[in-house]
Amino acid sequence: MSNKNGSEAAFPLISPDGLAINTGLTKREHIAAMAMQGLLSNPSGYNIVSWKRTVVEDAVDLADALLKALEE
Repeated sequence: MSNKNGSEAAFPLISPDGLAINTGLTKREHIAAMAMQGLLSNPSGYNIVSWKRTVVEDAVDLADALLKALEE
Protein backbone atom coordinates (compact mmCIF):
# COMPACT_ATOMS: atom_id res chain seq x y z
CA MET A 1 0.00 0.00 0.00
CA SER A 2 1.39 3.38 -0.95
CA ASN A 3 -0.84 5.47 1.30
CA LYS A 4 1.44 7.45 3.65
CA ASN A 5 -1.43 7.99 6.07
CA GLY A 6 -1.72 4.22 6.58
CA SER A 7 1.92 4.03 7.63
CA GLU A 8 1.55 6.66 10.36
CA ALA A 9 1.17 5.60 13.98
CA ALA A 10 -2.41 5.16 15.15
CA PHE A 11 -1.67 6.18 18.74
CA PRO A 12 1.82 7.65 18.99
CA LEU A 13 3.21 8.38 22.43
CA ILE A 14 5.07 11.66 22.18
CA SER A 15 7.46 12.95 24.82
CA PRO A 16 7.28 16.59 25.99
CA ASP A 17 10.25 17.42 23.74
CA GLY A 18 8.33 16.16 20.70
CA LEU A 19 10.10 12.84 20.15
CA ALA A 20 8.11 9.68 19.49
CA ILE A 21 8.59 7.30 22.41
CA ASN A 22 6.41 4.49 21.09
CA THR A 23 4.65 4.35 17.76
CA GLY A 24 2.75 1.07 18.24
CA LEU A 25 0.38 0.00 15.48
CA THR A 26 0.08 1.84 12.21
CA LYS A 27 -3.28 3.32 11.28
CA ARG A 28 -3.64 0.60 8.63
CA GLU A 29 -2.99 -2.19 11.16
CA HIS A 30 -5.41 -0.68 13.67
CA ILE A 31 -8.21 -0.24 11.11
CA ALA A 32 -7.65 -3.77 9.78
CA ALA A 33 -7.87 -5.17 13.32
CA MET A 34 -11.15 -3.33 13.93
CA ALA A 35 -12.52 -4.52 10.58
CA MET A 36 -11.52 -8.10 11.39
CA GLN A 37 -13.26 -7.85 14.76
CA GLY A 38 -16.44 -6.74 13.03
CA LEU A 39 -16.21 -9.43 10.37
CA LEU A 40 -15.65 -12.14 12.97
CA SER A 41 -18.61 -11.00 15.05
CA ASN A 42 -20.79 -12.64 12.39
CA PRO A 43 -18.66 -15.32 10.74
CA SER A 44 -21.63 -17.10 9.11
CA GLY A 45 -20.81 -15.46 5.79
CA TYR A 46 -17.40 -17.13 5.61
CA ASN A 47 -16.45 -20.60 4.48
CA ILE A 48 -15.23 -22.35 7.64
CA VAL A 49 -12.42 -24.11 5.74
CA SER A 50 -10.78 -20.96 4.40
CA TRP A 51 -12.05 -18.32 6.82
CA LYS A 52 -8.60 -17.18 8.00
CA ARG A 53 -7.41 -16.17 4.55
CA THR A 54 -10.74 -14.62 3.59
CA VAL A 55 -11.26 -12.61 6.79
CA VAL A 56 -7.68 -11.36 6.84
CA GLU A 57 -7.78 -10.28 3.20
CA ASP A 58 -11.18 -8.63 3.64
CA ALA A 59 -10.02 -6.75 6.75
CA VAL A 60 -6.93 -5.41 4.98
CA ASP A 61 -8.97 -4.48 1.89
CA LEU A 62 -11.46 -2.60 4.08
CA ALA A 63 -8.64 -0.77 5.87
CA ASP A 64 -7.07 0.23 2.55
CA ALA A 65 -10.43 1.42 1.19
CA LEU A 66 -11.08 3.57 4.27
CA LEU A 67 -7.63 5.13 4.17
CA LYS A 68 -8.02 5.88 0.46
CA ALA A 69 -11.43 7.48 1.04
CA LEU A 70 -10.07 9.61 3.89
CA GLU A 71 -7.19 10.76 1.70
CA GLU A 72 -9.54 12.22 -0.93
